Amino acid sequence: MRMAMKMAAASTIALLLLCFSAISSTDSQVACDRYAAIGDNITLPLSYKLDESDKLRWMHNDVVILNRRGTLKIGGSKDVYENGSLKLTNLMKDESGLYKPEVNAGSEGLYIKGLENIHLCVLARVPLAKVATECQPNGFVKFTCKVNTNMQAEDIKFGWLKNNEVLPKETNKILTLVAKEVEKDSFSCNVSNVVSYTISAPATQLCFKRKPLFPDSIFGINTWIFVGAGGGIVLVLIIVVIVCCIRTKRKKKMQMKEEGELRLAWTNEQEQRQHQHSHPPDHPHHHQHNHPPDQRHHRHHHEKQPAGHTGPRQPRSKQNRDQQRPRAPDNPKGHPQPSPRRPAQAPKPVDNVDEEQPPPLPQPRKKAAKAQRV
Repeated sequence: MRMAMKMAAASTIALLLLCFSAISSTDSQVACDRYAAIGDNITLPLSYKLDESDKLRWMHNDVVILNRRGTLKIGGSKDVYENGSLKLTNLMKDESGLYKPEVNAGSEGLYIKGLENIHLCVLARVPLAKVATECQPNGFVKFTCKVNTNMQAEDIKFGWLKNNEVLPKETNKILTLVAKEVEKDSFSCNVSNVVSYTISAPATQLCFKRKPLFPDSIFGINTWIFVGAGGGIVLVLIIVVIVCCIRTKRKKKMQMKEEGELRLAWTNEQEQRQHQHSHPPDHPHHHQHNHPPDQRHHRHHHEKQPAGHTGPRQPRSKQNRDQQRPRAPDNPKGHPQPSPRRPAQAPKPVDNVDEEQPPPLPQPRKKAAKAQRV
């Protein structure tokens, strides 16, 4: 008998444990109607239009948190708006659960059925994630999104950003890529849940590195210092060349200007000399002496030859010779008479113009015709 009673008690306990586990599993699978983060404020609406004589009660998991009749609050730790909506501020984790309103209408207290219950889930915000890189064989690199949290894996979602652009197909915690193909790309991890999200700092791979074209240092000095010094020297040389070109151009311009001024002065001097030569000044001896035509012609003939001319004299025509040297009258006795002397020629006027004339071509000297004897 006692054994039967013990077995019945054990089976009853087993049934109770089974029912409790079933109820708890059912509660854990209840979908949340509203979500909120810890520390947030939220309002739960009432699906009924209250009257001044109605009685309102809000319950949290079968615990009364508000009791109001009309506009007068009777009890509870929470507040409501005039329309009966529940006001929740600075939420905590333990405030998750089922919120159920109850309304008794009128003075008779008629119970209103069919009011909407609200299941609220209060979640913690996701912490800031960090991306860790790890080199893999065969030239691969692995990016891992690390989050320090006690949240369940199903409550957290992962995403990846490449150069601040979302990769929609990458939703895993680990991202594996070819290091050479993402040599200069950056990757960030996006961690989120229903109420919050965070984006990690960007990270780049360190597994693949191209060999530089130039060494990092030359003779123990940074290459960029050499490049900067060389660029400075080239710049100085360019400036020196430009200055030299400007000075040379300016000097050439000044030289051309001086040559032009000298040429202009020489041209003016030549024009002045030609003007003086074409209009010689009147000399006093021109008016004091009257030369016969033959002497003027002779003087004009000699004026054509330049001063200091030692070449042969120009031949004179026979007519000029007859005019310059008249024939002596016949001597009845048959003796020749000496020819009269030529009058002294006036000195050749000296021209004020020292204009150089080209020398005449040399010609053979002709003997003067002798006087005929009678």
